Amino acid sequence: MFAERAEAALAVDPMPTFRALSQETGVPVDTLVHLALVRWASAGSEALMSLEPQALRDLIAARGREDWVAVAGIIDWLEAGL
Repeated sequence: MFAERAEAALAVDPMPTFRALSQETGVPVDTLVHLALVRWASAGSEALMSLEPQALRDLIAARGREDWVAVAGIIDWLEAGL
């Protein structure tokens, strides 16, 4: 599931957004990309502290579908932040 989403993400080029944001803010593109990666990487830890509503919504939806693979994946993602 994660591998498929990672592969599908290759169809989207995020660089125009980073370049535009860089131009607007004066923050170098490399710094913005690093910030985005740091925030993404720490999202699991943040979710454990506050259980950000989207993570909770995803978990509830997966349970409702009885998609235990997705439930396990979300829990694994949260656990990775420990």
